[in-house]
Amino acid sequence: MIRKTTAIAAFACLLLATTALSAPAKAPISPPQAVLGHVMGEDRYVPNYSDTVKYWQVLASQSDRIQLVDIGATTEKRRQIMAIVSSPENLALLDTYKDISARLGRAEGLTDDEARALAAKGKSVVWVDGGIHASEVETDHALIQQVYDMVASDDSEAQRIRDNVIILFAADNPDGQDYVADWYMRFKNPAERETNFDSLPKLYHPYIGHDNNRDFYMAEMAETQNITRILYHEWRPQIVLNQHQVGPAGTVVFIPPFRDPFNYNYNPLAMTSLQEVGAALNSRLLSEGKVGAVTRASAHYDTWTNGNLRTSTYFHNAIGLLVEIIGGVVPEPIQLVPERQLPKNDQPAPIAPQMWTMAQSVAYSVSINRATLTYAASNREKLLYNIYRMGKDSIDAGNRDSWTVTPDRITALHAASAAAGLKPVPTRTTGSSAIELRFYDDVLHDPAYRDARAYIISPNQHDFPTAVRFLNALIKMGVTVERAITGFTQAGKTYPAGSYIVKAAQAYRPHLRDMFEPQDYAENFEYPGGPPIPPADASGYTLAYQMGVHFDKAQDAVSVATEAVDVVLKPYPGKIAGVGKAGFLISHATNNSFILTNRLMKAKQKAFWLSEPTAVGDGAPESGAIWVPNTPQSAAIIKAAVTELGIDAYALAAVPASTKTALKSPRIALVDIYGGVMPSGWTRWIFEQFEFPYTVVHPKELDKGGLNAKYDIVLMSDSLLPNRFTNKGGGMFRGKFDHKQPDPARIPAEYRGWLGTITPDKTIPALKAFVKNGGALMAIGSTSQGIIDAFDLPVQNGTTQMVDRQEQVLPRTKFYIPGALLTATTDPTTPLGYGLEPKVDLFFDSSPVFRLKPEAIDAHTPIRFEGKDLLHSGWALGTDYLQGTAAVVDLSYGSGRVFLFGPEVALRAQTQGAFKLMFNALYDGALPRKK
Repeated sequence: MIRKTTAIAAFACLLLATTALSAPAKAPISPPQAVLGHVMGEDRYVPNYSDTVKYWQVLASQSDRIQLVDIGATTEKRRQIMAIVSSPENLALLDTYKDISARLGRAEGLTDDEARALAAKGKSVVWVDGGIHASEVETDHALIQQVYDMVASDDSEAQRIRDNVIILFAADNPDGQDYVADWYMRFKNPAERETNFDSLPKLYHPYIGHDNNRDFYMAEMAETQNITRILYHEWRPQIVLNQHQVGPAGTVVFIPPFRDPFNYNYNPLAMTSLQEVGAALNSRLLSEGKVGAVTRASAHYDTWTNGNLRTSTYFHNAIGLLVEIIGGVVPEPIQLVPERQLPKNDQPAPIAPQMWTMAQSVAYSVSINRATLTYAASNREKLLYNIYRMGKDSIDAGNRDSWTVTPDRITALHAASAAAGLKPVPTRTTGSSAIELRFYDDVLHDPAYRDARAYIISPNQHDFPTAVRFLNALIKMGVTVERAITGFTQAGKTYPAGSYIVKAAQAYRPHLRDMFEPQDYAENFEYPGGPPIPPADASGYTLAYQMGVHFDKAQDAVSVATEAVDVVLKPYPGKIAGVGKAGFLISHATNNSFILTNRLMKAKQKAFWLSEPTAVGDGAPESGAIWVPNTPQSAAIIKAAVTELGIDAYALAAVPASTKTALKSPRIALVDIYGGVMPSGWTRWIFEQFEFPYTVVHPKELDKGGLNAKYDIVLMSDSLLPNRFTNKGGGMFRGKFDHKQPDPARIPAEYRGWLGTITPDKTIPALKAFVKNGGALMAIGSTSQGIIDAFDLPVQNGTTQMVDRQEQVLPRTKFYIPGALLTATTDPTTPLGYGLEPKVDLFFDSSPVFRLKPEAIDAHTPIRFEGKDLLHSGWALGTDYLQGTAAVVDLSYGSGRVFLFGPEVALRAQTQGAFKLMFNALYDGALPRKK
């Protein structure tokens, strides 16, 4: 029943990197309806990605104003095509203008005069995209119409745009666009087509759904890598227009600028430029009588968090524009929201309640695109010079003593004044006061708080292959990484040759600082003592912390010969030390040790965990070291793995005396539901990267029972069951627990088995029987609280209070942690803690934490929150309530095991410092329960 998507892999053969099929500019230009048979904005029609590229190909055959470029393969191996639109004269010199834009974006080796000369010669570069969230289909319509407008229009504004601007049009999520459009259009009769996308059976990115717009500092997905290569390596556009749906109720569209907070790492010129463009968009809409646009605090969007396509631009000195517009596949109402009818700065021209069509939204989107491009044309030299200026400022700041002022330094200012016995002096501005000028230098410019001039990552650390993954994330986002050619000493510490150095003196200093430094989020409340105002996404996310990377900050220049690294790195090859014939001893410290273990299991080779602390090579004794008996096959696997995975193996002459636990390949059931949940999708991705075999199961499969015959462990990710105290997920879960169940008769047979939800009368009894009969159940995030309740486990939520004899969650005025990194204490002597360091950073966002009840027997808490200063990055209110709570619980249930993980240990494939917790539980849960 599903419309087959035309393969477009062959398109790449027809497209040269900068060569287009072309025709004279005066040739007739076909509008979309002439090629696709539909007007953009038409009700009950969704163009798929193949339609988009088909239409662009027609334009490229008719006009010399457009060239098509293949920017790489997608997750499902489609070719991702970018349409470049400009004047024929500009397209003939495309490489020249690309080089100018890239040179100014890098800002290296140029004087101000040289930069101004390049800016005078160059052309503004603007990226315009659509469809990153594939169910936001107005953006697909708009993108096609915007390209047509810029290719076909001959008015003076369009000509001026093409003369001064190079426009990079791209569909962000080709796989998802094909999937969503083909699903929607499966009914030939438009009247039979649905009014929304609730019936979609799976995520609209093959792995991560909506979170594909949260991958823009980790850059795990193929599409992210394609896009960031254009944005931060090859072209470095000055403006990025990122189109989404849907804006606040009672409005038509949200456009920039944004509400506070301000991230202290990016250049203020990025924000003032953003405000300029936002004003131009608003004025353009109003000048055309298009009312209903809102900005700033009219919505929750902000510029704090890195990692979105749009927000990542600020940390790369570009202007990122977010558009969130109404417009569905059928007309929908603009509701009467009383507060939206009062004009104010954030909503200067309210719109009357009315029915609204997608065609109207497409008209708005074309106007917004025109306004953006007209701004770029009118401010061509300024945009080009300013991106250089911001990059140059970053380079200069990285080459001298500099300080970044954050909220904690303002607190230190007040504290220093108070400690000196001084009282603030009222100023002429009501409500403000001043302190003595000397504190500006003594506190805000205290030498001890200088910004790092470089970050040094030594190969001599706990899990160096994971540190290399971190470096690769930086490289993919355009950061320059250098490798020391010789050993060197910095601040009294010696580093070996091969250490990596990330110098701050580079254009993308804001981004690299955001990945190394803790986020110090400014506390933000509705009123003093009132509830907190949530950030748009995470408040703290320092990637180096999430990945458990050890690094040193160099506050003075690093003097050592280096070589630049501009390609994705591999770990340094490991080695096999020794010549013993009994077997191989391998450390549990690296995440890559699980790839090796999985390869051994796949080859039916034996491997063991050693319970007692055992020294591996020159390292300190560790619990959980891996012992592999020597066979020709195991030796071959290990020999290949040490080179590829960057881990060492030690060939011993005798079998270690430690107690051994024989491992078996875990038979993993990964639970998902109809429509898909992002945490489960991310877990699939992680399993595949680390070579864990798994089977996706849906509730109907669980309901059948007999699970022990097929599986050793059932993994239930965050968001599969609600946390009854918050009805929210434990990680960055964006949805609600109202999973839609379409009419089975209206969906293809292949998906009907996916229908159903986790029910108390069928699913829970089947899971209980599975665990009682020796299986293991792992529940993460909100699902862990759901399992506690469903199984009546002797575990109490750690952040609740009794009110009128009822257990209630602590109010947000007392306890609130909106996506932050907290440091937990581990027990590396327990199987779940094997390979961990004594401390691990966990991502915490409304996450359950646990206290064992007195009746809990055979229960362990290998990861706990203990001590002061739990907050490592972000905003946390009331961390004292976490003292003594467990982040992870391992307890018996019948003959089996239940693992409860409160914080989401697999969040967006970023929390790699905590991956071993999950990986250990998978293997430990597959083992027979010890009596």
